[in-house]
Amino acid sequence: MNDGTLNVAKVTAIESKKPATPATHTISYVLDGFLITTQLETTAPIGDVIARLKAIGAEPPAAAPRPEASAKPDGAPLCPVHGSKMKEGRRGYYCPKKVGDGYCKETA
Repeated sequence: MNDGTLNVAKVTAIESKKPATPATHTISYVLDGFLITTQLETTAPIGDVIARLKAIGAEPPAAAPRPEASAKPDGAPLCPVHGSKMKEGRRGYYCPKKVGDGYCKETA
């Protein structure tokens, strides 16, 4: 009978049928002496991704020896993470490279 009421007991929440939305992560790590920046999209917990990277011998950039910012002929330093020329700002130099949803945090 269609009396305009809804039988809630037969309704399944849409969230239970919806696939997990993948998250986008940008991870920088050192592997065999090379600085690597990887952008990945995954539904796995980020802790699992980090555990997998550690299992293959990856190290966080802070734990690995990092090259110091070196000066270019025009005086602008290079970003120690990306190796790109930094831009001059109000409070010194900054790296203009995009990382994930924001920008690189390196300054000089």
